[in-house]
Amino acid sequence: MKIKRFLSLILSLLLVFGFSGCRNDEGNEDPNSVPEISEEDELVLYHNSTALAPMLMTLTEEYSKATGKKISTKLAGNDFMGEMQSNSAVIYVVDTNSDLSEWHSEGLFSDLLNDSGFSSLTSGIPAGLQLNPAGIGSYGIPLVLEGYGYIVDKNMFSSLFGEENVENLINDLKTCSFTEFEGFAAAVDTYISAPSAAEITINGNKYVFAKEKTGKALNLTGIFSLNNESTRAMEHLLSSALAAKFASRYEVITAAEETVSEMEDIFEAYVEVLDLHTSHVAGAEGSIGRGDEFTGGDYNYSTAVDLFTRGNALFYPGGTSDAADFEKSAEGFSENLDIIPMKLPLSDDDITAAGMNAEKLQSSIVIGSRYYIAVNPKADEASSAAAKDFINWIYSNESGKNAYSSAFGGVPFNYEYIIGNSMQEEKPETENGTASSESENSEGKTKSGAVSSENTSQSGTESGNSGPDEEENSGEENPDLVGPMIPSHNISNSLMASVAEYYAAGNWIPDLSFALPADFSEKILGENLSDYWGMETWADSDRENFVDTIIGGWKERLDKENSAVG
Repeated sequence: MKIKRFLSLILSLLLVFGFSGCRNDEGNEDPNSVPEISEEDELVLYHNSTALAPMLMTLTEEYSKATGKKISTKLAGNDFMGEMQSNSAVIYVVDTNSDLSEWHSEGLFSDLLNDSGFSSLTSGIPAGLQLNPAGIGSYGIPLVLEGYGYIVDKNMFSSLFGEENVENLINDLKTCSFTEFEGFAAAVDTYISAPSAAEITINGNKYVFAKEKTGKALNLTGIFSLNNESTRAMEHLLSSALAAKFASRYEVITAAEETVSEMEDIFEAYVEVLDLHTSHVAGAEGSIGRGDEFTGGDYNYSTAVDLFTRGNALFYPGGTSDAADFEKSAEGFSENLDIIPMKLPLSDDDITAAGMNAEKLQSSIVIGSRYYIAVNPKADEASSAAAKDFINWIYSNESGKNAYSSAFGGVPFNYEYIIGNSMQEEKPETENGTASSESENSEGKTKSGAVSSENTSQSGTESGNSGPDEEENSGEENPDLVGPMIPSHNISNSLMASVAEYYAAGNWIPDLSFALPADFSEKILGENLSDYWGMETWADSDRENFVDTIIGGWKERLDKENSAVG
């Protein structure tokens, strides 16, 4: 083999065009040797997210170190799709906020589900996470899963109900009905203005408020921390509403006008929850509700984050991607968070989506992936093989799983490989023999965030990725390692572990709001509905008009799309 490598080196110097010498199969290489690399071996991972840049760079650097294969990342310009076409890019990270149907129509998506090099990996992607703008196949691998719901600070709940009751109460709030959730919010609202040892029942369990405000509860002024400049919280809630009618993004994309017209009751429930949110907005000095104080005040994203981290608000309607900003607002704040589902006043009679019922809807958070790794189907055989090697390394190889955890600290779609991954073994031990960085703040985290070995084993089996690496790192064989994920870019261990727990249990619904017409959020949930935030109260007629605006706006866009196609 040394002779072949030597001849390859000589040939590369003599020929005008570089020639890549033959290499052993990865499994037969000396693990202590690094294969020779030429410029032709380089694979470029394109993306258009400055936020992802450092994580992707870490991931590719680790891949090169582990395999000796050269790979780099490149941040594309504004015309991302055009740049991919002009550069004949092989592998790229696409954003679901963009028009992916155009990418598909331009032939930039390889169907990974029907590709033998990916089939064992993509067959484990749940239908609700598959990237399939055409309704069939699976055209990308979810990069990082994000969870959306009501984010809660366990320290606040400790101040209100006692530390010993926090876990049980939050678990009850995760599964209770909308009526009980609404009653809980009203009880806290009363407590804010008149503290007393009042009793409240959730899921048949009784909880008693602290007689007086102490700790974080001293700062509490309202129930929800909202942003008057963004529709993000409304979009997350909208995904829950859409899940009552649709089981996938493709069903939303292809919805007919008649189907949208049938959703009046669902959107009435949606509006009722928005009424609840905007009637109990937490301000710096007290609850402000709707009206000029909210719409005219400085209630932007940064203010909403600060109000939550300071303890002015009980619930933050948002997602795991907000955790980095929580940490910027208050260092250490993101260490003891959890997330509960957004509730809707819907019964089984209102829900027609396949596989959905009221109990599941009320106990499920929204989970989605904004970014997907995609492969160009027009790439040559060698480049496609290089892309496959890289992607499979991330999700199936032990060193790849560790590198993913180090780079992102989040939840991949086959997340069990990250829970309890072997990197925890490398952490320095304290005098008590436990890893310092994971254990110093983990008393609450492990209780709420740990995923059982039963769930871990099941998920691995379903994804079809069992093998030596998985068995070596499974929760069943290493129960002490099953716990919160390794943090990265300031995302809370406890929050991400909570998302992983919902995912493992199947208590999640797809992020369906991104499947709505391109300008729906901006024009319908933004411009047209901004007037409603200025109304201090909503009459029945206001709610009806609100619903008509949502349904009418959606149908209008469908009519335009149909006209364009015709």
